[in-house]
Amino acid sequence: MTVFKKSLFILALALLANSAFSQDDLLDLVTDKKDEPPQKVYATFKTVRIGNAQTIETVKKKHLDFRTSHRFGNIYNSDLSNPINNTGQTFVGFEGANDIRFSFDYGLTDDITIGIGRSRMNHIIDGSVKWKLLKQTATFSMPISLAFFSSTGYTHDLPSTIYSGIIKDFETNELHRFNFFNQIIIASKINSWLSLELLPSYMHRNFIKEKYNNKGEADVNGFFSIGFGGRIKLNKRTSFIGDYFYNVSPFYANNDKAFNPLSLGFEIETGGHVFSLFFTNAGGLIENNFIPYTNETWTKGQVKFGFCISRTFAL
Repeated sequence: MTVFKKSLFILALALLANSAFSQDDLLDLVTDKKDEPPQKVYATFKTVRIGNAQTIETVKKKHLDFRTSHRFGNIYNSDLSNPINNTGQTFVGFEGANDIRFSFDYGLTDDITIGIGRSRMNHIIDGSVKWKLLKQTATFSMPISLAFFSSTGYTHDLPSTIYSGIIKDFETNELHRFNFFNQIIIASKINSWLSLELLPSYMHRNFIKEKYNNKGEADVNGFFSIGFGGRIKLNKRTSFIGDYFYNVSPFYANNDKAFNPLSLGFEIETGGHVFSLFFTNAGGLIENNFIPYTNETWTKGQVKFGFCISRTFAL
């Protein structure tokens, strides 16, 4: 009996000691977990653009993203005398091309991307930089990602095109060919299937033609706009995407010939490529074109089909 009691006593001591060591191990794990930096959120969006708008995403370091984009003509246009006939004649806009663009974006670092591209509309060659300044964390201790985007455009249109329709009583100036765009991108991956972003922006054009809206307010060289964008993930490879820009300038607020660009569509990943397929009232493919020069509206059926194919290469 005495031996049995001694055995129980020794077993109890062993269990207590093991429990104490286990608690220490758990405390160490908790402490280690606390000391770890919060996990960053990645792939808020799939590519560097939604439909029209930039996204928070940058190109991975030493990778090159080649993008080819196409914007067709209007599917329908109620301003025409026979819009249905025109839709058939143009094969729902596929026979027309509002804009075509080729671009290359290169990742200097994981957070800094530089780019160059050429657009058919207004014959603009543009250079850009995007710098990711803040990254969202999975714990929402940092609830947003933040980036700065800037681009400079140069039109190589003929002087006769640039100055068409105006009385030119001044000398031709090479600086008239430049325009500038700056933007803050604020984005958040709300959950595994929803991402949203806000894009306060400023556009400046060195040269504009004298134009007035319905209330006699003149167009201006520089103005602010604010963009909104979103992505809803439908399955592993497909997402619904959309973006919208509102121009703050009074010239655009009271104008039946200038409208805010809206884009809606789908994004499909096929492994090596990402396809963006969307509909929009904007004719241009870059901010320097679609923000100041969208002169058609969804309400009149003036909607164009567009697509973008993105392919990234490791260099």
